[in-house]
Amino acid sequence: MRFAVLVVVAICCCALAGCFEWTEDQSGNLQSVGIPGVPFWKAKKPAPVPQSLTDTGMTPEAATKMSGPVLVLPPDQSSTDTRYRYYQTGENTCQQDLAKMLADRAANNETGPAPYCTQTPTAQPAKGAAFVF
Repeated sequence: MRFAVLVVVAICCCALAGCFEWTEDQSGNLQSVGIPGVPFWKAKKPAPVPQSLTDTGMTPEAATKMSGPVLVLPPDQSSTDTRYRYYQTGENTCQQDLAKMLADRAANNETGPAPYCTQTPTAQPAKGAAFVF
């Protein structure tokens, strides 16, 4: 009983301090709970399932015209969403675009997650936060 009371008090203190955060995958399943950077609980589920072209809202006809690596642009100061750049078959310049972006990042001393090319893009987990007072 004492342990349960301590847990509830700890959760309330975190919520009142405004430092309670959770993450969800693209399907809305809870992935972690805790304070920013230090989760108290993490799901034991595997990594997110690769995202297909039709999951992004692309029609099946348009998806058949795309191939090769996808350029993944993680969230930055101007955006909170991960963006994906797909290339048409025969016109894939993912590696060249990536090299240019990385050179620009180095020239501007930018920090944070770097863009990358991948064959299997995955949707990023959604984050939530709570402030109670």
